[in-house]
Amino acid sequence: YKSFKNEIMLSTQVRVFSWSKMYAKKLAVAAITIALVIFAWSNLFFHVNVDANAATLDGVSDQLEGKVQKDIGTKRRAVGDLLDNPGEQAKGMIDQTKGEAKQTMGTAKNKLDDAQDAVDDTSDDLVDSIKDLFN
Repeated sequence: YKSFKNEIMLSTQVRVFSWSKMYAKKLAVAAITIALVIFAWSNLFFHVNVDANAATLDGVSDQLEGKVQKDIGTKRRAVGDLLDNPGEQAKGMIDQTKGEAKQTMGTAKNKLDDAQDAVDDTSDDLVDSIKDLFN
């Protein structure tokens, strides 16, 4: 009876964990969507002038998704430690690593986008200087 009760508790914990993982991802996407809608609304009514492009938003999205995946991996690993389940521990470590990699990719995308903006600004300034020279 005791082992059956433990199996039921374990399967319940695994189901709750998988549900929470699924809903955590959905919640992150919903939060990003709501933030973008609020930003778009404020830009429409208050004429906020922000130079944001798709690469920056993609980088931020990758950073947020990576953070969520890393946190899920941490929790999954903790559940594996608690239940002394090496398979769950390994899956948690993999999720953590994937999340860290995705966060790093998002940061790199943002830095590359910033560098591209700096190059564009410099080249625009150079063109303007040359035009001024001949005017």
